[in-house]
Amino acid sequence: MGNRIVIIGAGGHGKVVCDAILAQNEYIINGFVDNSQPVGSTVINNYQVIADQDNMNTLKSQVDFFIVAIGNNKIREEVFNSVKNILQPATIIHPSAVIGSEVNIGAGTVILANAVVNVSSRIGENSIINARSVVDHDCVIGNNVHLSIGTLVGSNSLINNGYLSKIGESITTFSKVG
Repeated sequence: MGNRIVIIGAGGHGKVVCDAILAQNEYIINGFVDNSQPVGSTVINNYQVIADQDNMNTLKSQVDFFIVAIGNNKIREEVFNSVKNILQPATIIHPSAVIGSEVNIGAGTVILANAVVNVSSRIGENSIINARSVVDHDCVIGNNVHLSIGTLVGSNSLINNGYLSKIGESITTFSKVG
């Protein structure tokens, strides 16, 4: 098994995730999977749509990992749950992100440029910690969460499954949201 990856979702967020994968330098990108763009369409950096979501089984011999690059939490959750039985979910962490010690990051999660996840925090599966977001110490971020650009989460907070923050939202210390 190698480090070949497919990005599910060829929109704007897919492009950002592609850049993060390239910067992370741990995976070989085979291309994108998308239902709204035709197979063969170029998305970014000469990477193309290689399949639609209905044909994921055909990729088993070509790809080892997948990442869902869809911003909508509900759709991302549905796609993640259907594909994790076919391919292995990757975890993408942009190299400019700062990850503290004793941090647990779930499969399928993407942590983007200049994000910070401080010591003893837990990030669930299939979540997005978007650019310049900060998760302070001892936080629990659920599954299928999207912390939008610049979100600040104070220490000892709990963000429940499926939560979508607003851009630049500030969540105070010891909060429970979602």
